[in-house]
Amino acid sequence: MTTRERVAAVVLTAFGLVALEQAARLRVGSVVRPGPGFFPLVLAGAFTAVCLVLVVNAFRNATAPAPAPAALGWTKISVTMAALFVYAVVLERVGFVAATFALLLFFFKGLERQRWSVALAGSIVTACVTYLVFKIWLHVQLPAGPWGS
Repeated sequence: MTTRERVAAVVLTAFGLVALEQAARLRVGSVVRPGPGFFPLVLAGAFTAVCLVLVVNAFRNATAPAPAPAALGWTKISVTMAALFVYAVVLERVGFVAATFALLLFFFKGLERQRWSVALAGSIVTACVTYLVFKIWLHVQLPAGPWGS
């Protein structure tokens, strides 16, 4: 890894630690009744953990060659970003479950070339479980789309 990548990993870790410290100042609550600081704290913690892994890898693999641009899969990255943009645009119109199902089906079948049975099952299960967790368990208001609340 280059020096620039090592510096970026360290700087991102510092931002993660600051976000973690700021999120900890908010009322966290519990998993059953999350407060306003619950999700920021979880996200900042996850971000910081990923950044720490980047720091360790950056210094452990100091002599490893950088991957070629083609190996990074710029086409997949661009298509993924476009799909996420479309998801954000249609989310309110079609609802959380339908939009999430369609997005995941596209990822599983279109990008990763999974078998139809795996793509359909993974999309249905993930969309339904996330709906149950956020709407039913955590009482988060999700876009319902034309099918009601």
